[in-house]
Amino acid sequence: MKKLFVLVIALLLCLTACGGSSDTAGDDWRTSGIVVADGTITHDGESVDVLVTISDTSAAFYRDTAEQVLFDSVLFPESIPDAKQAFESISFDDINGDGESDVVARFKFNDGGGEELVWIWDPAERYIFNGELSTVTHVEEETEPYFAANGLLTNGEVGKGRVKLKDGASFYANLGEDYATGDCYWEVSVEYDQTHDGIREMQFDAKCYIPASSVPVFSKDFITVTDSELYDAYSGVWLTAATAYGSSDRGDNYYVHTVERDGVSSTIEFAYSTDWQYNVGDWAQVLTKSYVVYMPEDYDGLVFAAEAQPDNYKDSAKRMQLDSIAPEAAIMDIPTLDPHGNLYFAICG
Repeated sequence: MKKLFVLVIALLLCLTACGGSSDTAGDDWRTSGIVVADGTITHDGESVDVLVTISDTSAAFYRDTAEQVLFDSVLFPESIPDAKQAFESISFDDINGDGESDVVARFKFNDGGGEELVWIWDPAERYIFNGELSTVTHVEEETEPYFAANGLLTNGEVGKGRVKLKDGASFYANLGEDYATGDCYWEVSVEYDQTHDGIREMQFDAKCYIPASSVPVFSKDFITVTDSELYDAYSGVWLTAATAYGSSDRGDNYYVHTVERDGVSSTIEFAYSTDWQYNVGDWAQVLTKSYVVYMPEDYDGLVFAAEAQPDNYKDSAKRMQLDSIAPEAAIMDIPTLDPHGNLYFAICG
């Protein structure tokens, strides 16, 4: 029993001695993974090797020794979110030729922007941030166009023939006592497209074809209704005709609207005429709307919308007054309108 007790005590002493050593690589802060760069800083002719760490508010320079000893640091003019991930490089070159190390830190962001921050050495104040030598590049994120954000995608193509619009025409008689809707077909074609002095001038025709099968049989004469309008794809704004009716530099009877995207304004001027024809070939009725549009040459958001009709006369009658009810409204906010039931043609290509 004495021999067994002695062996147990000896074993415990051995384990204590073996596990008591703390002389490991983990004590060297340089192996912790926080170092992002290294370099050499020179002041008064003396050079010191340093290691760099980055936080969201500053860059710190430590002596290149096992013990973490701060040598110097610089404070960012503004906090940089995720600065360590955005950090690209740092240099300690002499920028102003005084023989002293200055600091240039570079950051690159996921959006393509970046910063180059500069600090100049001052014997009394140490590192002083220099905004004039620093550069900040921001990539502005474009706002998603209103039409795309609301799932209103182009489903008609200019110059590619007719496209069916379900319930695109309505018919009423007896002050609305008789009311029906029917399918029709729309096509849009550009007649001319010219640019001069920064202005793009376009003339296009939008034609609506109503087949005989869509026309109801009423006991009295009836009225046929179709709706089609111009919109700005970026803001969703309805380029209302009646409320914008007036004079422009181009003469009388032009409709003038100004739309905006990401702080850039575009003025759009247009005029149009309508022509109804009956019993044209296989079609019971054919409507032609001929537009002339003037817009900035770099504007490309003009959309022609052929709109489906309401399923009741009350809403149809209300729609005839929309130019006073909801002028220049965004398309998703217009009463009686189902934006996802329409046809959309991107006029500018």
